Amino acid sequence: MIKYRPLKYIVQRYRRRIDKRYTEALSVSNRWLQFYYHQREISHIIPQILYYLEANPALETIDDAIAYIDSQPVSLELYQNNLSEFRKYVKQFNTMVLSTANELGQPASRQINFVTLDGIPNVWYFGTDPEAPKVSELDLGRAAIFTLPTSEELRITSNRLKVYRTQYRFSDIAEAYQKQVPGYVESLSKEEQEKEIIFAIELKSARIDSRFQNKGLTFSE
Repeated sequence: MIKYRPLKYIVQRYRRRIDKRYTEALSVSNRWLQFYYHQREISHIIPQILYYLEANPALETIDDAIAYIDSQPVSLELYQNNLSEFRKYVKQFNTMVLSTANELGQPASRQINFVTLDGIPNVWYFGTDPEAPKVSELDLGRAAIFTLPTSEELRITSNRLKVYRTQYRFSDIAEAYQKQVPGYVESLSKEEQEKEIIFAIELKSARIDSRFQNKGLTFSE
């Protein structure tokens, strides 16, 4: 009988009420489905941990399994697939929150515009004034990043990364800024552009979180 009116419409209204009541809660619980072990988020490799503990008698503990997983090189096919998938996410962002720490371990976070070059999505470039406090902190190599969530609550986070100075001048990446961060080049004077130091952040892996998914993508060891 539910194929015919009016009972069909009654069932549809009931289903919509159920969806409205529970979908948001279920999405939130899925988004924050994370598991920390020794301060490391490992939810994306839990299936691998369980598999190797069962399949490899030489691996007796969780630490053994994690160390084994970390020691495995990323295959070229997986690397290319992850980059291709990651590229779709990165296109939605041109701003990150960069967290660093000084020599005393005191943290600081700043919102920074970034660009990518040559279609490589896991290397983010940004310029900074050489006299800025974050320069000395970046030279220590201690950093983590996250993006502010989009309207769909998509965001990217990573604390497995390499940060370093490049040989680029601002003029080398100005065209990328023009395309990816409209108005940024115009906000800097010619003198400021000439002084800029260009840093790169190379993401070794990244976590993708949204309402309906959370996953980890690995790009290198």
